[in-house]
This record gives sequence, C-alpha cells and structure tokens, in this order.
Amino acid sequence: MANVTDPLARTVHGKDPQNLIEYITRQKIYDSIYWKEECFGLSASDVATKAVELKALGGSYGANNKPTRFLCLTLKLLQIQPEEGIVEEFLMNEDF
Repeated sequence: MANVTDPLARTVHGKDPQNLIEYITRQKIYDSIYWKEECFGLSASDVATKAVELKALGGSYGANNKPTRFLCLTLKLLQIQPEEGIVEEFLMNEDF
C-alpha cells in the first residue's frame, strides 16, 4: 500500500480525503522517516496504538517544517478511513 487512499473510502467534497492536508505538507509527510518506517501498512488499531505513544500534538516544526507524528497519523487515518464505529470505540475507551 503506497500513498494511495483506500478505494472503498468515501470522498470529501468530491475529492480524495488526503487532499484535506495541503499538497506540500503531504509530500513532507511522505518523505519523513516516521511515515516510511512506522506508518507503512498500519491498520486502524495500529494507528490507535501509535497515537497512545504521542507526547505532543501539532503540525510541523523546525527550520524545514518537518511534520509531527500526530500529523503523520492523521494522514494515515484519512488514507485508510476506518469505520465510524471503530473510531468512536477508541474515543470512548478510557484506557487510551
């Protein structure tokens, strides 16, 4: 699975959901080491596990505006677009 949205995913405003994140930011995410090493092939439950490990939320940082892990996981969720019931269950779970 490359940087392609799940074919069964719903469109947002008639477009690919990944396009909610700006093109340049998406390209920086795709080029980041975290995306290549940690986000490749993740399922919805794996994304939740990675989200628990986050220590900060944000968009980008540093001189080159490197994407944060939070932004990488957000793009992954847009890419795989899990069912609403799965997302609601993770939000309601107090262990996370």
